[in-house]
Amino acid sequence: MNTIASRRPLTLHGLWLRLKAIAAWLGFGWGHNLRLADTYRLGSSKVRVPLDSGPIEISLGMNDKRLHLYPEMRLNERGKAVRNGNFVIIDPSAHPGRIGGFLRLTPKSWVSLGSADGLQQAVFDYPAAVDDEHLVVIHSRDALVFRNLSDTGAAIGPAVVADITAARGSRFRRLREVLGGPIGLLPAAAALELIQEVNRLMREDAYRPRSDLGTPGGLLLLPRTVTPILVADMHGQVDNLLTVLSQNAFLDAIEDGRAALVILGDAVHSEVDGQLREMQSSMLLMDLIFRLKQRFPRQVFYVRGNHDSFSEDIAKDGIPQGLLWAKELSDQRGTVYLRAMEEFYRLLPYVVSSDDFVACHAAAPKAEVSLPMLVNIHRHPELILELINNRLRRPNRPQGYSRGDVKRLRRSLQLDKHTPFIVGHTPMDREGTLWLNVDGITNHHVLFSAHPDHVAVFTRVDGVLVPLVYPVDAVSAIINGLEDDDCQVVRRSSRAGRDAGRE
Repeated sequence: MNTIASRRPLTLHGLWLRLKAIAAWLGFGWGHNLRLADTYRLGSSKVRVPLDSGPIEISLGMNDKRLHLYPEMRLNERGKAVRNGNFVIIDPSAHPGRIGGFLRLTPKSWVSLGSADGLQQAVFDYPAAVDDEHLVVIHSRDALVFRNLSDTGAAIGPAVVADITAARGSRFRRLREVLGGPIGLLPAAAALELIQEVNRLMREDAYRPRSDLGTPGGLLLLPRTVTPILVADMHGQVDNLLTVLSQNAFLDAIEDGRAALVILGDAVHSEVDGQLREMQSSMLLMDLIFRLKQRFPRQVFYVRGNHDSFSEDIAKDGIPQGLLWAKELSDQRGTVYLRAMEEFYRLLPYVVSSDDFVACHAAAPKAEVSLPMLVNIHRHPELILELINNRLRRPNRPQGYSRGDVKRLRRSLQLDKHTPFIVGHTPMDREGTLWLNVDGITNHHVLFSAHPDHVAVFTRVDGVLVPLVYPVDAVSAIINGLEDDDCQVVRRSSRAGRDAGRE
């Protein structure tokens, strides 16, 4: 996980530590292999631990900070945990009921643990005894490699970690209860009643200054007291949304009013090869989003994207997805439902902002904008088109947005010049889900939350906006395999826990 927080300037000593870290990465000194049976104090040589070792506890300094490193798992349709080849590093002392972060080690990658990294400092809350560059951990082809860089030293040993699968199981049960039962398409009458209720809620949407029409305007101003959970472009990938909601403490924070799920458009229209005409997953995903909005109207928001339309211009590889979407809804749920979906689209905001980020679906405007313009965006159709359709400037796209446009948008919203700007719409390749500092523009990030194997999210941890990536679990199958009686038990225990917390 790359940092998006600013780093402290390196001192001469810090530069020397960085050079030592690079030397460790380049492999100077072979070190020795180690099977962990007890705590091992690291010296000046590299130590190699086999990849099939159990969870590892890392101690920085003289036990000044302890971290846990263990294999990352993906849950299949039967709920069985399967290794995916990555490792994660977490802070075991972090409060389980609060949104937190972690570091990921993918094959052939490395991380330098230390307090010089602002994101690590926010996620792990390093004490003063942890050096700027304290310990290098490398995920090599056949081993985890540890190289101490600190005079205060570091140690590794076997770790006892909580049963993560069991913890996820309780979240799946709670999520099933929140969503009203098994994951599946609603009957036509129930779907119509739901979307009409959502549209009524949207006319009174929270955190949106009123336009001159008396309706919520095109700008969503999220208070700093509400932690954002940002995803974008899920394109019918139901399990991607369910994975996010069942990870971390996201659902707890939404239920308690501490966080808000913000979807940056394009929840519909599959982008998987061979599935571009399929619309059932889009209908199901919108049903789930509407259920969430109905249950948590002040904690779930949807920002409009270009695919949130029935336009004939919405097409991929020559397939008119916009028209197919309209036909599917009309055939399955009737013309009244189709009109209700059109109304939902008209009621959506186009930009979401807080004091530490700004986001929209596609692009920064190429001209000066203001808060009143965004609020009264119905007066500015050309601005709408830019926010949901434009892309980065390229030689074949001279009308695309650039670094200067991002800077101007921040300035127009009276934000700091380093404020993260987050968009979806334009994945940089077919393998990723998250790209940081895109096009060399500092704190300009792209989210694409529709990859079938992993899903990206931005959230706030200890006052710092952080990117997180989760393996996509087969959550819909797992939830549908649960019994209602189990969910009732989780509901009672969840309520008891929240009541106890308020006493």
